[in-house]
Amino acid sequence: MKVIDFHLHAASVEVWQPWVAEYFRKNNPDTFDRFADGLTPEELVALLASQGVSSAVVLAEYAPKCTGIVTNEETARFCQDQEALVPFGGLNLEDGTPFDVQARRAVEELGMKGFKLLPSYQFFYPNDPSLFPFYEYVQSKGLPIMFHTGSSIFNGTRIKYADPLLLDDVADEFPDLTILMEHGGRPFWYDRAAWMISRHRNVHIGIAGMAIRHLPRLFPNLEKFSDRFVFGSDWPGMYDVKGLVDRVLALPYSNETKEAILHGNAERVLGRG
Repeated sequence: MKVIDFHLHAASVEVWQPWVAEYFRKNNPDTFDRFADGLTPEELVALLASQGVSSAVVLAEYAPKCTGIVTNEETARFCQDQEALVPFGGLNLEDGTPFDVQARRAVEELGMKGFKLLPSYQFFYPNDPSLFPFYEYVQSKGLPIMFHTGSSIFNGTRIKYADPLLLDDVADEFPDLTILMEHGGRPFWYDRAAWMISRHRNVHIGIAGMAIRHLPRLFPNLEKFSDRFVFGSDWPGMYDVKGLVDRVLALPYSNETKEAILHGNAERVLGRG
């Protein structure tokens, strides 16, 4: 079955805070040495293919106090010659450039196909009106925005910013903006994430970093809203991407639902479906 990995990090180890590098080292020992030296795009595509993944979203990150900085420029450059790699940008909340200006440059000059924001790593509420011009621009371009929701193990994280309900204002104000709640509000806001997809047709859940075998219990409405769930590995935090795919395939859902989770919903969100 075709697989799109919607949540992947690709950067050399020096950009990460020490606790992040140690986490990658612990969870991905088989490829950490190559990752630490900086995988080439060709090596990453080959590694993904060996795991049964046909394409992947590669994420920029601006979170110097928690994880590190992977710039939009670096991410775009890494993906530029690889059709299988889809670059997603981030926002630098600290350099003073208006957010919509940053977004316009990321999309129109660097070719970003979406964005990933980390409220609990960057210390902002996603319903802050100062972000609305950014949301308006992204909505006008028909691009998705991923938001980290729920917990994190990394030092310095402020979990209060990662409540899925904070996206209720955003989804209501921008009904044509595709929103993905990554990690589904783990572990204490699963019910809020489930409610969000029932209320807003433009809201989705990314299952990266979640216990896949427990999805039927965590999201009893999953099959009813099977067009809202998107597969991701959070590589290199998880080394066995194929194992995650196998867990999706083992879920007690129809083949249509599994296909939607593994690639169909991602293709639609990316405008490839």
